[in-house]
Amino acid sequence: MQSNFDLDIPPWNSIDTWQEANRSLSFLMQRNLTDMDRAMALAHKVQTRLASIFLILDDLCKATCPWCPDPCCLSAKVWIDFKDLLFLHLGRHQIPPAQLLPNLKKVCRYWSLKGCVLPRMTRPWVCTWYLCPTQQANLRQKARHTQDKFSRLIQAVKVCRTEMEAEFIRIVS
Repeated sequence: MQSNFDLDIPPWNSIDTWQEANRSLSFLMQRNLTDMDRAMALAHKVQTRLASIFLILDDLCKATCPWCPDPCCLSAKVWIDFKDLLFLHLGRHQIPPAQLLPNLKKVCRYWSLKGCVLPRMTRPWVCTWYLCPTQQANLRQKARHTQDKFSRLIQAVKVCRTEMEAEFIRIVS
């Protein structure tokens, strides 16, 4: 018997398991609400840093995605992971109605001809930091301070997400 830990299927890939995961996180947050200040502050830091790079990402996407013959969203096998889901809950963001993929043979359910229908802030982290080769080339054409800012903020978000997860686990353990 294979498990989700094998990553052969996305975690919480059915509506029932998705809802249970979200109920469980909500319950743990509510039960430990008085101790969640630091975890929630870290989620807010993640949000602030993400918002700082969205203009760069929007610019890169506008220049590449509408004309791309093979959009990443059609072939990528990504999903909302635990840190993503935790960020959504701690930041009190709207939770998508279902996991991105029910299985690895499907296309992301939030992809449309006009791009992702999820607000940028609620997309999985991998959908934010991943840049296709064309976007990477376009980023290299931008001013050096823009490239440096992007790299710094990506690294800062990675660190902050890890701290947020560790703090949450410490609290609920």
